[in-house]
Amino acid sequence: MNSHNKLHTVSTDDFYGLNASIDTVSGFIKEKMKSRKLVYRYPEKTERDKSILKICQYLLSENFVVSGEHRKGQWEDGWEENLQEYIETKSLKSLIPKYYNKENITRLRGNFVISDSDDFELEVVSLMLYLIHEKYFAYADNIYEFGAGTGHNLLKLRDINKSANLYSMEWTQSGVNLINRVSKHTNDDNLYGVLFDNFNPDWSVKLKHDSSVYTVHALEQLGEKTDEIINYWIENKPKIIVNIEPMSDTLDQDDLLQYLSIKYAEKRGYLKNYIAKLRSLEKEGIVTIHDVYRTGVGSLFIESCSVVIWSPNSN
Repeated sequence: MNSHNKLHTVSTDDFYGLNASIDTVSGFIKEKMKSRKLVYRYPEKTERDKSILKICQYLLSENFVVSGEHRKGQWEDGWEENLQEYIETKSLKSLIPKYYNKENITRLRGNFVISDSDDFELEVVSLMLYLIHEKYFAYADNIYEFGAGTGHNLLKLRDINKSANLYSMEWTQSGVNLINRVSKHTNDDNLYGVLFDNFNPDWSVKLKHDSSVYTVHALEQLGEKTDEIINYWIENKPKIIVNIEPMSDTLDQDDLLQYLSIKYAEKRGYLKNYIAKLRSLEKEGIVTIHDVYRTGVGSLFIESCSVVIWSPNSN
């Protein structure tokens, strides 16, 4: 069999940095992996070349959308669509953002991979999040996701932690309304939607004692405007913050696919200099960085799931 046609099954080894082992993960995650059985192959040279060409054409085009505060209305409309679908169906699948699975080529282990599954990218990211949730939040009491969107990632935490208070911190009213409807419909009295703008934090909103914080592809929308949310977290002192974001600081400019990811992030105005800011704060004794790594997971255009784990110092 041609090596490119050889099929591979996603395993815990496919996620850089997590140091997860099938021998140590929970029975829940083992069952998830067994039931999903995510299969992929590596692309042929012509397939890889076409993918790289597509990225280059995009990078050289003038037809692109830059992230930022000006897009709030688009996010409001997008989550409203998910909200109306949930009202009609009462299915949690309706919370999945429409931007997933637009390409059949995604990134795993830092390489392009191809799957026949229509939801391969979503399932890979979901599995990665389950591993991260289990590692950092299994016993947390109060968990906040900032920039939670529809709350579809936050709800995965309920599979890992049955008793925690879960807070969806979201800047769109439609996103807040959606998670509060889910809370009511599923009789989850410990699930809350809170209106909160990462660009302009409301300092009157206080995090509970013994809280944990995470983000998934939310800070990317802030570009370089992360000082306010960082300061908000420092003031509220959660015990741990886990950011899962496209962070070019973790990538190698001398690697072609990583270089293209960096350039795509620049083109879209995504998160920039975030880790550098945290390192500067660490030198000042204000925060402690516990770990930084890339998972190698992403979409056609970008390696989107680098991770930094940090916490504000208590002094």
